[in-house]
Amino acid sequence: MRGRLIISRFAVLTGLSPKTLRYYDEIDLLRPDHIDEPTGYRYYSVGQVHLAVQVRRLRQLGLPLEEIRQMIDRPDHAKEVLLRHKQRLRTEIESRQQSLTHLHRLLQEDPMEYRIEQLPALQTLTIRTRLQPPHYEVIPEALQELMRYKKARGYTIEAPSFFVHHNDDHEEGSLLEVCLPVAGHVESEGRIEVRTFEGGRAFIGRFVGPYDKTGAAYSVVVEEALRRGLSITGVTAEFYVKSVPDTPNPEAYETDIAFFLN
Repeated sequence: MRGRLIISRFAVLTGLSPKTLRYYDEIDLLRPDHIDEPTGYRYYSVGQVHLAVQVRRLRQLGLPLEEIRQMIDRPDHAKEVLLRHKQRLRTEIESRQQSLTHLHRLLQEDPMEYRIEQLPALQTLTIRTRLQPPHYEVIPEALQELMRYKKARGYTIEAPSFFVHHNDDHEEGSLLEVCLPVAGHVESEGRIEVRTFEGGRAFIGRFVGPYDKTGAAYSVVVEEALRRGLSITGVTAEFYVKSVPDTPNPEAYETDIAFFLN
């Protein structure tokens, strides 16, 4: 038995637990040099220590077992596998860094300001469209179309632009009304309608930051509304209080997220 190691001794020398070694045997990644048939004892050779240590180190680097198997079976492809994993790690690090930056920002931010308000009725130029995530571009596209129409007609904006997201529509996608409040006599054209936003009582949270972060703010606002015992209808509105025309810095955008109340 010279040169053979029982599994517990092999585990000590390689840093791999007996349980892990048994699993590697089962998946045919690292087979024992010899198995005693009467007892079922596994014996490893001294020469396998180096390979086992390499497997442990590669797993510590996060390499999947299947890629480790590729390196063992095709040593000439080992560098290619490692380079591929290196790029994967870089991508993961960048993603984690972005998450860390966002978390730091959340920890530094002041609590969101909340209020209950009776929103007034408004005359609006409106485009009704359908939202089918992840195609959120329909909102800025509609707003840009409304702004161009307002400018061409010389209409006066009366309040910040906004959109209303309904929840009682059962067709494909969900119904949005993208609205530009305007004063005086206005006319419809094409898909641009003159409509009245009825307003209503709403619970509102003001979010400060870029538009691509407003999605996460919705859950924060609704949780606060429910914490206060408020009964929401499910209809929401997003008011662009401070936006592109007001500041070049997306971090300074101010958006009111409103949940209408029963």
